[in-house]
Amino acid sequence: MFDSVSIIFFIVWVLVVGLFSYAAYWAFIIRKALVTGLYRKQALWAGTMGLYFVTLSTFLTVALSFNLTTLSVNILGGLLISSGFIVLFAWIDSTVRVARLSDPLLRDTLRWSRLRYFIGFVTVGGAISSLLTSIDMGFAYVAPFGGALLFGAIALLVSASRSRDSTLRRHLKWMGLAIAMLWLASQLTGILFRVFPAGSIASEVITYSVVVVGGFCLYRSARSLIPLGHLSLPDASPV
Repeated sequence: MFDSVSIIFFIVWVLVVGLFSYAAYWAFIIRKALVTGLYRKQALWAGTMGLYFVTLSTFLTVALSFNLTTLSVNILGGLLISSGFIVLFAWIDSTVRVARLSDPLLRDTLRWSRLRYFIGFVTVGGAISSLLTSIDMGFAYVAPFGGALLFGAIALLVSASRSRDSTLRRHLKWMGLAIAMLWLASQLTGILFRVFPAGSIASEVITYSVVVVGGFCLYRSARSLIPLGHLSLPDASPV
């Protein structure tokens, strides 16, 4: 029989998968209706990231719940986690650079145009390190997303305050909050690993609860791209 903590964990996991799936669904549906290339691109990014986190959370839940530690599982886990480092950075980098163009003063948020190369280098290095760690020790020992993710979240929130485009401003705000929540969840993983016994479901419940908030923010970031003025509506003229 399942204890109460296991049931809560299952409910939270379903919420995580449901929210990210719903966010991805809305992003792809919205993309079909948008006519502005910039908004279509952002919707595609949001949908792609939603699918990524559905895949990652499902893999982690199944692998950890059934204690799957074979080499093939560790390699797959390493590839999933390390690819997330690179894809998240690409998403943030693309969005911050676009956001600068919507700033009337064209301000370089947190000197991103210069630091992006260093952050990208660190991100790729972290991805390679994560893959090697997963193969050598297991995917459960991979270091969480680092400061680059937090820096990107801050850059997005600052960019949101500077954008003259109200639609993009809302999108950036929710996107920045989503990434901040995902960074917080990744940090909690390492902290709770030291507090709770290995394999504790309680730590996963706490971490996934924060991820749920991140999923909601991602959903809102996708929905924020649908002002009526930017939708391609069908011709309503009488026949």
